[in-house]
Amino acid sequence: MELIPADGNCIVAADGTIVWSDNVFNEWFSFRGIAPGVKISQIFPGERDLFRPGAVFEDADRLGKRRYFSLENKPVLGAGGEKVSEEIRIRKITLQKVLTDIARLSSQAKTPNDLFEKVLWLMRDTTHYLAFAGYIARNNSIELVASKGWTEKLKSYISVQDIAPDTMSLAGRTAYHRRQTVMAMKDYVLLPAVKSAITKLGGEYLVVTPLVDQDRLVGVLTVINDKVLTPADSEVLQSICNQVAVALNLKLQEERAAEKGDDAVLYANLIEHAMKDNGILIRAYADSSWGPEAGKALEDIANVTEEAVSPLVKVLNDGTGMELIPVKDAMDQAVANAKKMAVALNKKVSFKISGHDQLNISPLYKYAFYEVLKNSIVHSSSSVVDADIRISKERTGTHHIEISDNGPGIPDEFKSEVFRPRKDNMKNTEGIGLYLVKKIANRFGGRVWVEDRVHGDHKKGTSVVITVPSNKQ
Repeated sequence: MELIPADGNCIVAADGTIVWSDNVFNEWFSFRGIAPGVKISQIFPGERDLFRPGAVFEDADRLGKRRYFSLENKPVLGAGGEKVSEEIRIRKITLQKVLTDIARLSSQAKTPNDLFEKVLWLMRDTTHYLAFAGYIARNNSIELVASKGWTEKLKSYISVQDIAPDTMSLAGRTAYHRRQTVMAMKDYVLLPAVKSAITKLGGEYLVVTPLVDQDRLVGVLTVINDKVLTPADSEVLQSICNQVAVALNLKLQEERAAEKGDDAVLYANLIEHAMKDNGILIRAYADSSWGPEAGKALEDIANVTEEAVSPLVKVLNDGTGMELIPVKDAMDQAVANAKKMAVALNKKVSFKISGHDQLNISPLYKYAFYEVLKNSIVHSSSSVVDADIRISKERTGTHHIEISDNGPGIPDEFKSEVFRPRKDNMKNTEGIGLYLVKKIANRFGGRVWVEDRVHGDHKKGTSVVITVPSNKQ
């Protein structure tokens, strides 16, 4: 695919027969048997008007890759003014079509990931690279979101990489330096397993291009090729990457705007929930006639409410994010507030915590942990609530936070219902506590589900499992 390809030219007789064609024309179409002596209509069979303004015609090259053309004609008149032939100029506009399609795809794609998937399909159909991989930059890492020609093993090696000068990923280093990297596989020394996987694909050169729009790094595009790129090839690839960067940045801005809207709703729900808890605490102490500890009780209630509400209000006002905190701190805050709720409801609680890991998470998780613990307290028919909290890490890097209790349990038919905002089919339930837990887990790419504490017997307690992906705390 050339940046500014030469035009192909031919002369066509009055009956539509090609009587002469130049070398460019012959290079494009002779492999299809189109040459002098053949009708011009055979270039694009089925097209009735080859010369209508703005018309774009699709074709395929020797290897089946799509290419696009436009045609212009100029009549050649005889001595009497009659048309005896036509000069036809054929322009190859594949690059212009690809760039236009990328802009169009940005309006059709629902998410940045979806956009990259569509862009790579387009590149696979119109370029001759062996394989492609698209990364999106988020925070201090890049994540592989789409690929064509990549094996599953190869994708597993380089799915998430740090943006740093010394990372083991060429894509991560390229993102850090913001300069295109071209490397022959014989010189590649970072990850032997990656080199082996690329070599098996037939790749001899790796070209990694940072995607930068308005001075913002939005992603990385990696292509594998079986030969070195010419300067013209590199210029074409850079033009495509520039357009991808613009389109991707637009989708990321839309994603951030949508996330802010979703976060605002989530924060508002959490604030409302905190105020309802405030009411529960006040009513509980009021019913106990307060006594000499009234002042201390009111202060505790005020502190709990302020601790829950103030960070959310600040984020809503400032429009900024929350700094990560250790998972231990988030759990300790949740446990402390759950104990206050237990006292207000005249219940005793025992929390056993094990497996603290070096994990930093969003402060929003403390609300999720609290809602799960509060749920165990509120819905327990016993005056003594025992909860076992275990934090573990899988080989994939995903953390599991499992909170088990000795409550009445949840029947199988209701295990998914508890995470819905309305639980009309269940008795003695109110609020949307576990729905908010699900929203928080999903917000960071995790999941949440309910299990029996004792496998196969839901009456012996419940376990709520929250997952935290390693790269999306």
